[in-house]
Amino acid sequence: MLRLQGQHTSETTMEASAFLDRLQPYFAAFAERDPVRRREFLAQGLTPDAQIWGPNRVFAGYVEISEKIEGFHKNWPGCRLVLATGVNSFKSAARIGNAIVGADGSVLVDGHSVVELAQDGRICRVVAFWEALPPLPESWPEHLSVPAKRNYSSADPPVSKRTADGGTI
Repeated sequence: MLRLQGQHTSETTMEASAFLDRLQPYFAAFAERDPVRRREFLAQGLTPDAQIWGPNRVFAGYVEISEKIEGFHKNWPGCRLVLATGVNSFKSAARIGNAIVGADGSVLVDGHSVVELAQDGRICRVVAFWEALPPLPESWPEHLSVPAKRNYSSADPPVSKRTADGGTI
């Protein structure tokens, strides 16, 4: 069941639990080696036309996504794709941290993904990012970039500012 905050409109934000309910079969599909059982997990968590973007390719539908997972098992033998953070969501999209964990439990690679839920509450898109962001190009205007890093002591932490809608910046 899809749980939404507030009225049931396109302007509502899905609760973290709505994402977690669908992420569990998504990650279970990545752990599953049996293609029939994997397909069952994919159907629980993803729409039939769901897409996984990246790296370097879009995988669409249960067949291609299952093939991607099979490739994951071949390229990362004995490893698991796992959820590494909680959910940061806005409307029907969420950002999550994920990791590839070795058989010994060590984190081999960590990244983050943006997950989008369809109207029925299942995942319709995952955009995965595994590489660190590159630095700004030297040609980028200084007045439009982050100032040079400042070393803060514990007595002088950075200050968060509240916005009019109650958020922080």
